[in-house]
Amino acid sequence: MIVWIEMLPEDRDADIEALIIEMADPRIQWFHDPRQHVGRAIATSLGAMGKIAWDVYLFFDIAAEWKNELLRPQQWVHQLSDSWADPTHLRYGDQLEPELRRLLRDLLGSQMAA
Repeated sequence: MIVWIEMLPEDRDADIEALIIEMADPRIQWFHDPRQHVGRAIATSLGAMGKIAWDVYLFFDIAAEWKNELLRPQQWVHQLSDSWADPTHLRYGDQLEPELRRLLRDLLGSQMAA
């Protein structure tokens, strides 16, 4: 799932359709969150009530069920400079993609063993 959260003025004018085409995959569901509701829910799930999370990558257990509130992710990575965001989860530039691949591989491996 990808949620486009408008945080910067240029986000409002971004060509979301071009991004959807670039990342075309039937397994991906796209959502638009111009009022940052999802960003607030994500931040709360990470222990930062009243903050907004964006540029975050969340990994949940395959058996996780979302009911009334967003669950805390099993793993997560961010690109935030905000002081509330745990710096041990910060990855950007050349660090980001390998870390996302590692987390996904680890998560899928642990679920395959279960």
